Amino acid sequence: MLIGYLRNTIVGSLVVASLFTLNSCRRMETSNAQWREIVQTIYPVDTVDAYHTWNLLEDRALTIAVRLADSDITHIQVLSGNPYEEDSVEILAERPCKSEQQVNPSFKVPAVGQKLYVAAINSQGKYYVMPVGDKTKISIGGSSVIDKGVLHRPIYQTFTYLFEEDYPYPGDFDFNDVVFRISQQPVNDSTLKIQVTLAAVGATKQVGAAIRLPYISYADVEKVTIDEGTRFDEDYTIDRYYIANDEVLSNGRDGSAVINLFDDAHWSMSAKVSMGQVKRMYYNTRKYDVLNESSIVPAVSRSYNVHLKNGYNAYFLSLADIDPFIIVSNNGFNVEVHTYQYKYDEALWDYTNGSGGEDDRVPWALLVPDADFHYPVEGIALGMYRNGLVSGAYSRYNHSFGQWGRNRNSSTDWWLFDNATPQLVF
Repeated sequence: MLIGYLRNTIVGSLVVASLFTLNSCRRMETSNAQWREIVQTIYPVDTVDAYHTWNLLEDRALTIAVRLADSDITHIQVLSGNPYEEDSVEILAERPCKSEQQVNPSFKVPAVGQKLYVAAINSQGKYYVMPVGDKTKISIGGSSVIDKGVLHRPIYQTFTYLFEEDYPYPGDFDFNDVVFRISQQPVNDSTLKIQVTLAAVGATKQVGAAIRLPYISYADVEKVTIDEGTRFDEDYTIDRYYIANDEVLSNGRDGSAVINLFDDAHWSMSAKVSMGQVKRMYYNTRKYDVLNESSIVPAVSRSYNVHLKNGYNAYFLSLADIDPFIIVSNNGFNVEVHTYQYKYDEALWDYTNGSGGEDDRVPWALLVPDADFHYPVEGIALGMYRNGLVSGAYSRYNHSFGQWGRNRNSSTDWWLFDNATPQLVF
């Protein structure tokens, strides 16, 4: 209720005060001071940490040597657990490596609760696993090696990306307007596979989406192919608007490679049209169906193979570096909604005043390092801390989103399911 009230109040104020004006270049115009004052009034966290980066990851690096009698080792992996004891163990880094060789993988992990293991794998898929503990240098070999038991095949690290559709204006901050699960893996030295699952659409308007690869130039991509053979919005019956062409790959405004996902999230989730218009329902953001309003449907996925030219090695590209974003039309101009790391970047559309032009210091999109993150149900804020009150879907005291927003060093585990109110998340 508070967010709805504040949203209506502030939007009204924006219209009256004309803080946002449009010029012929369709760019946002306002001052930092004005915008910060607005955000202070409407954001779910009333006193945001001025140095917040909204980052739940930390950097790690290891030096790994293989000292095994097995001469058939082909590569090593850094894992989030012991695959002989746990399922859903994630591959955090991977490098080609032979017996008696050494590699130095660097990677990103959640800043909380991560127990690392390393594994050497042979050509037959056999795993030799060792715990890392607090070491930065480790040799895989000796009596500590685990290679017996039932092996649960690890999966590649997967992040959940959450988007609000109303940027730069206030929304309900349930962060479920578009929900992606994204992973990537090296197929070989020159091919990177990016797997994208569209899990939910809680938007009320048309939403496009793409992924910018900030560290890969458009000119250095040979081609992009899709395992499934079709785009998310193949045979889209409406004229494309946000991403006008049918090509999978675009040249970004900064020369980087951009993978075009879809022009319409609702169509991609469930291709329903009524009287020439795409049906704009809530998909997978309510726990029940409502006729012509909300529905629970299967998630949809596509796997993109980025074929690289010389100069890039797929094994050294990090999932944490990609830039998924959505494209929406708000108040007559088109904007991109990026995670905070890339918030002021323009991948395909020209709409800002440059880096920091709308420096409100808060996100309209979040990266959560959890493949199965339970996002809020429709209309429930991800988390709030206003006037001393903690509330929202993730509001367990001292483990809440709101407290993390106030202090970037506290409640960094807020995203774990144990800290959610189960009836408020999907």
